[in-house]
Amino acid sequence: MESFAELALGSGGSSAVAELRSGQRSRTMLLLRALVDMASAHPALPGPLPPPRDAWRLLVRAEHRSPAAVERLLLHPPVGVWLHRCLRRLRGLESEDGPLWSAVGYLHAMAASAALLAGIDFRGAVPVREGGVILPALGFARIPDTTDVAEVVMSGQKAVVLSGPHSVTLPADFSEDAPDWHGLRRLRGEHRGIVCSPLVDDIDPYRDFLRIRGPERLGAEERQGWRERFENAWRLVAEQRQVDPRGIGACLVSVVPVPYTAWPEPFSASSPEAYGCVLLNGATDPLTLAAALVHEAQHIKLSALMDLVPLIEGGLEEIHYAPWRLDPRPLRGLLQGVYAFLGVTGFWWDRLRRAESGPARNTAAFEFALRRAQTASGLRTLLTHAELTPRGKEFLRGLEKRLAEWLEQPVPSVPGRLASDLIEDHRLVHRMRHLATEPERTAQWAWAWRERTDPPRELPGTSVRPTRPEALARPALARLRLRDPAGFARLREGGGAGLPGGGAAPDRVDLDWAAGDAAAALRGYRARLEADPDDIAAWAGLALSLPDGVARTTLLNHPELAVAVHRELRTAPGRGPDPVALARWIGTRGRG
Repeated sequence: MESFAELALGSGGSSAVAELRSGQRSRTMLLLRALVDMASAHPALPGPLPPPRDAWRLLVRAEHRSPAAVERLLLHPPVGVWLHRCLRRLRGLESEDGPLWSAVGYLHAMAASAALLAGIDFRGAVPVREGGVILPALGFARIPDTTDVAEVVMSGQKAVVLSGPHSVTLPADFSEDAPDWHGLRRLRGEHRGIVCSPLVDDIDPYRDFLRIRGPERLGAEERQGWRERFENAWRLVAEQRQVDPRGIGACLVSVVPVPYTAWPEPFSASSPEAYGCVLLNGATDPLTLAAALVHEAQHIKLSALMDLVPLIEGGLEEIHYAPWRLDPRPLRGLLQGVYAFLGVTGFWWDRLRRAESGPARNTAAFEFALRRAQTASGLRTLLTHAELTPRGKEFLRGLEKRLAEWLEQPVPSVPGRLASDLIEDHRLVHRMRHLATEPERTAQWAWAWRERTDPPRELPGTSVRPTRPEALARPALARLRLRDPAGFARLREGGGAGLPGGGAAPDRVDLDWAAGDAAAALRGYRARLEADPDDIAAWAGLALSLPDGVARTTLLNHPELAVAVHRELRTAPGRGPDPVALARWIGTRGRG
């Protein structure tokens, strides 16, 4: 299959995405039919609304008149979110505020939208919530909050929403605003003939797949900001050729502005239940937004592909290391991350080839080196541990082939060193946070230290015990040094209050590390550990700053053992041992 081969190389054009869309349409229609059957047999339904089968019949009428209208509804991302949530609720697997009939009533609103788009005369009841009526994929009609049910009427070319004496007339172009009507608007990016025009959804209650939200209309200034950022970001996406931009544009259906924050990197998210939807925090620059669009488009494509073609068996245990997250992940999540970051690696490789010398080139080199290393690490874990289907093996071979081309590319020394250090930094913190050593064996190691004997030959066993991770400061400092050398220098000299985009003022020792001053960083991390021996980030910084030797090798290979033995030794009276001396002693295991 040509489309599968394209996707397996981390790309996929508009024809491949069209096949994925077709699969999503069929899947949604099947789930929708299942919901109608379940809702029709539920004792608490239909409430004050007509039976669910009435909505289904209207939907079928609309499809006969205009298949494209129904497809638009079936592929509207909030419909997928509502459908999965409502099915879980009908099965008793999920609770939600508000009556069940109102949640199921979204089906009637969906059928009304399809009929309006198809131009069918009809009259249908729909639920009222959040001060109005949502018509999925079209807009939101504000009506007085005095009733639970309103009516949508289409007669000739006139469409209205009725609630008692109150009526809202819908404009001929549903995307336009009118009195008491908020149309669902679009963003638009166009560059070199490649267009991407997703909805910017600020009204649908199911637009945010993380939680149900009432309408939060963007003001004129906010909307203009989104327009400008998206246009500039899309120009960068369309310029690169590593991931087919036409495929990216075809699978981005909606952008949802959200208030969530993530530090040190901006927030973005997608979900298999919301095909084509990307949640985004708007506070980001065009280059970062462009990389996020590529990243989330990769997730969207892979999720749709896995609905059609099984790639992996099982893989749900959250025990594996993902080099882009500090919490243990399942293999299925690892596959998603590998695919997304393969696309991001390609994006930054294209930027690196285009950038002139200076901060832009150094930034691109750093991101390219970091993302390819993360992708390679995740891919190795999948190839080692995942139970792949035959198609899954073929798919991973394609990813491996694509990545191999990029792993051979040289990068400048400073961005390369920072990227390499951050790969180690992340892995060290993850191991120290989530790998617990066997208590009895750890106690034996602590006893041997106290008795000044050789360390035991056998390492303690480890198990994964997830704990709450915290964000690391060093990646943001590395990016600042490369992107804005002058700003980084001012920050290091004490002339800056904090990091751009959020985060507290950085620790001096982390600045020394980012500047490449290993001696100063080593002194600083030693001091931090003396003040707080449980400072995991300082343990990792110590390993990064040590010169080559036994102590550094020990901390890089067995950081969780060094921390566990040090913690065990601190249970006795007196101060704990010097971390470097302890690491050096652990490194003598098996010698002599």
